[in-house]
Amino acid sequence: MIDIKKAKEEFIKYVSQYDMNSGRIQIKVKHILRVVENSKFLAQELGLTQEQVELAELIGLFHDIGRFEQVRLYDTFSDKDTGLDHAAYSLKVLYEDGEIKRFIDTDKYDDIIKTAVFNHNKASIDENVTGDALLFSKIIRDADKLDIYRVINEDAMKDIFWYKEFDNLKMTEGLMEKFINDKFIKYKDIKNNADLIYVFYGYIYDFNFPNCYKLIFENKYLDRFLERIKETFKDEEIISNTEKLLKICNEYMKEKINEINIFKNKT
Repeated sequence: MIDIKKAKEEFIKYVSQYDMNSGRIQIKVKHILRVVENSKFLAQELGLTQEQVELAELIGLFHDIGRFEQVRLYDTFSDKDTGLDHAAYSLKVLYEDGEIKRFIDTDKYDDIIKTAVFNHNKASIDENVTGDALLFSKIIRDADKLDIYRVINEDAMKDIFWYKEFDNLKMTEGLMEKFINDKFIKYKDIKNNADLIYVFYGYIYDFNFPNCYKLIFENKYLDRFLERIKETFKDEEIISNTEKLLKICNEYMKEKINEINIFKNKT
């Protein structure tokens, strides 16, 4: 079965081989442990069994484990620029390198783990994924994005964003129109740190469980991020576009919260 306490202890041992003075490594350790807690919360909210709750936590522990090698090798979280899909690389670390054995002594959950970890960072979950694999893929995607919103409001901007340059930037022309039409910006279209702002705000359209919207709204993550943008970026157009993004995303979030309240009133 799953010994989540032991798995967490093994995770700390695993990451201790990396440079713990690195801001990116510190961010990722904290992020993963928070995603574990978010996964637990969502699984419990869904009324899952204790075994399922612990599996959700375990997937949270695994989902970004490939990031540590990515940072060691390239000092960035950009899959686009490194040519490294961090979800696929996490599975390499776990299964090809054999690290999974230090966390759990059964292969009972392998199919679910592999599917959920692989799909956690994709534009959408593969349409062929069904059953428990689909459920846990949805949980890890929401748990991950919930903590990304905490990260972008609490951790150093230089460690969060992909590139070193923050000055003299312009948002790539056409991205605002793409965002309005598609509510999604592909990583291949990202040219600089200013463009990443679209990605962070766009995550709001990719949650599976309604209670996530309430948590984001109550913590004012989107509003607080705008204030950090104003402190970090100098270009007025970047700030103006971010204000537009905030307005669009807040309107959408309020609609989702109203839907939750209407449903509760009916029941």
